[in-house]
Amino acid sequence: MPMITANNLKFHYKDYTPETGPRGRKPTPLVFLHGFTLDCRMWYPQADFFKNDYRVVLMDARGHGLSEAPLSGYGRADRVEDLHDFVEALKIEKMHLIGLSMGGSTAIGFALKYQGYLKSLTLVSTGAAGYKIGGKISALDKLAKEKGLAAVKKRWKEMSLVYYDEPQQETRDWLEKMMDEHSGAVWMDPMRGLYPPAVDLDHVHTIAVPTALFAGSEDQVFVRLAGELRERIPGSVLRVYEGIGHMLNLEAAERFNVDLKQFIDRAEVRR
Repeated sequence: MPMITANNLKFHYKDYTPETGPRGRKPTPLVFLHGFTLDCRMWYPQADFFKNDYRVVLMDARGHGLSEAPLSGYGRADRVEDLHDFVEALKIEKMHLIGLSMGGSTAIGFALKYQGYLKSLTLVSTGAAGYKIGGKISALDKLAKEKGLAAVKKRWKEMSLVYYDEPQQETRDWLEKMMDEHSGAVWMDPMRGLYPPAVDLDHVHTIAVPTALFAGSEDQVFVRLAGELRERIPGSVLRVYEGIGHMLNLEAAERFNVDLKQFIDRAEVRR
């Protein structure tokens, strides 16, 4: 079980490294950041697809997967510093950064503070600091305080998995397994809801690396955010997948892998 210390915590990760990358060059790492209450296993379809051409690094965020779960420190700024120290510990100087949902928000924060590490940025069903997605999350936070961890995890699963009916049973089962095994520490953080606010939409115009946005048409809140980011990030491209929901990389894995590879291959040869 590979672990590495970053920002004074132990992080679990997966690292797949081929001997050579595209056109015989040393492969640039692809670093994948997972969604809220999930872990690096959500990216296994992408790891299998890319690992022969690129170095693929999957990271469990703090409190998720097999990484250490402190009592507090679950603000977006904490995740950005975790990622910075993580790539420094792995001696990664340049990378293609890919994040989904919470991982996308972390990736935006990283791009705003540490853009020099990036060859490209990919945001999938992304969140963003300061972007309001309705009252469901605050209701869950209240439930956690009043009824405890088991109650909020149960309600979160009900809300998150309702979209996945019988034709998508495999995706549902995989997501449920990760949610069941999530530590829940983020829900019980005494600082939850009190971290200093940031408003990404006011600053994303400063992102100057090649940027791709992916969203599913059925993911109504986040597809709107993707459109706003597309308007504000110079030169960014947006792909909306019709009939697809939030977990785009699992629901449409084959198409997503091909589209992502085309984008990354172009960014890889860009000087």
